[in-house]
Amino acid sequence: MTFDARAWLIWLFVGGLMAILTSNPLYLALLLFISRMVEGACAPIDANGWRLPFWRISLAVLVFSTLFNMLMAHVGHTTLFSLPTSWPLVGGPLTLEAAVYGFLSGLRLVTLLSFFLAFNTIVPTHEMAGLTPRALHELGLIMLIAITYVPETMHQFRRIRDAQAIRGHQFDSLRAWRPVIIPLLIAGLERALNLSETMVARGYGSTTQVKTPPRARLLMFAGLLLALGGAIRLAWGGVDGWLIMVIGMLAIVLAYRELSRLFVHTRYRPRRWMLFDTLIALGALLVMFPLLPVPGFDRLSLAFSPYPELGLPPFDLWIGVMFLGLAMPALIVAIYSSGVEASS
Repeated sequence: MTFDARAWLIWLFVGGLMAILTSNPLYLALLLFISRMVEGACAPIDANGWRLPFWRISLAVLVFSTLFNMLMAHVGHTTLFSLPTSWPLVGGPLTLEAAVYGFLSGLRLVTLLSFFLAFNTIVPTHEMAGLTPRALHELGLIMLIAITYVPETMHQFRRIRDAQAIRGHQFDSLRAWRPVIIPLLIAGLERALNLSETMVARGYGSTTQVKTPPRARLLMFAGLLLALGGAIRLAWGGVDGWLIMVIGMLAIVLAYRELSRLFVHTRYRPRRWMLFDTLIALGALLVMFPLLPVPGFDRLSLAFSPYPELGLPPFDLWIGVMFLGLAMPALIVAIYSSGVEASS
């Protein structure tokens, strides 16, 4: 069962935004669990296995972030141990609060990475290319090809490593990895050459001179000017600089919309927006409901700081229930699968 890429884009935007705005470890752990559950339920069966590498990367990020902040930020009341003050940068008391703050920063990054990884695993490449504006179609296609090369390279790496291990090769030193790295580079160059020949054979890169409309130029110039003015306004402490930057970004979006009308783009079988896509979009937008000035939500619980003294993070049950809206894709797939099994 597949869903529209635009619905997944809304899901990714809301999940990533909440991962950035939330510093409470309970909410971050809930978002991380939801993103992993959605990927496990909606990812194709033949998808590249990123689960084990993801947890290894997550562990490395959490350990590094915790140690780095504990060594650099000597703030907090609970001192674990101290380093000599004569040591530059790291000298001084190492506190539990600094370690927890570093762990929370790493957890936020891991949660954001989990949403992007789930989106990249679930949404097919050709549908991701269709999300880019037609004026930026070639740039979006190049970026998507680069993204898909990462899991393909990892898959090729595992194949070469397993083949060498079957031959009895021992990976006990850096020099012992040479029989893996060299075939991996050669295979990557061959795939790149085959891809370039295929794209040239299909006419990729053949362009025509199109005159840019004056309206698009004016919108682009105004958008860049407003974005720069908003950034300068923010630098001087003006809160209204955010509004100016948003207006500038909208002008840039309208400029690219004008440019996209000049490019003709057809699809062999266009995908229709279905009811399930609407449910996914509504479930994702429901998560942003606690950010609105609506009574009944403890919005202050979204922010948690272990300074100056560590305490238990608060948890609002209704905000946690709203966060479950991001699990709508997994719920739809579970209901659909149970219905298919019952009918068969």
